[in-house]
Amino acid sequence: MSVLAAHGLSVRFGDVAALEGVELAVADGEFVAVVGPSGCGKSTLLRALGGMLPPGAAVSGTLRVPSLPDGGAATAWMPQRDGLLPWRRAWSNALLGARIARVPRPDAEARAAELFETFGLSGFERAWPHELSGGMRQRLALLRTCLAGRPVLLLDEPFGALDPITRRRMNEWLAGVGLAGAAVGSPAPGVGQRAVVLVTHDVDEALALADRVVVLSARPGRVVLDAAGPNRAEVLAALEY
Repeated sequence: MSVLAAHGLSVRFGDVAALEGVELAVADGEFVAVVGPSGCGKSTLLRALGGMLPPGAAVSGTLRVPSLPDGGAATAWMPQRDGLLPWRRAWSNALLGARIARVPRPDAEARAAELFETFGLSGFERAWPHELSGGMRQRLALLRTCLAGRPVLLLDEPFGALDPITRRRMNEWLAGVGLAGAAVGSPAPGVGQRAVVLVTHDVDEALALADRVVVLSARPGRVVLDAAGPNRAEVLAALEY
């Protein structure tokens, strides 16, 4: 069962066509990676799925993103930069997403207590952001996103600002955590398993982490490959489309 879908989605910003006729469906518990050349509309697609396009965007086609039982948004978004608040300690930063999503504080704190260890942050609950390494800051930002309790996580190149060695370690960690499904930080009751949509320009990252890889063409972005478990050659061939 798809938890969100785009049918014939086109997005324009004035005279610039960012996306054209995009078809995409993401199932409960599925991890989908979206790759494509720079400027092809990857982030625009992610923002459209999260309902975060600016008012001036001209949108056609249809988007289906279910609401939660309480009427709240079904998606939580993590940008490339961690966005940690320097005046809040790690524990307080982690709970911020849950607070905005109106997750009851006792529930959020109970989940946070479990996930700090899973995310390799146990013992750093009272650390300030400037005391954390780049990889730890990104894990904390991802933990904050998970604690929002949404059934869909939208990750916009979350490790793009890290150096290559730290990025590789983060990918290995993320693959081991099992972020999709119900393995980590299960969403609120009654909303199914967690799905993940990851935007990345790194083909190896997409292949290592995702159940499915979606390749967009150069702008305006169109889907030129949507495949489960493709090999590297298939993805690279699609990128040359």
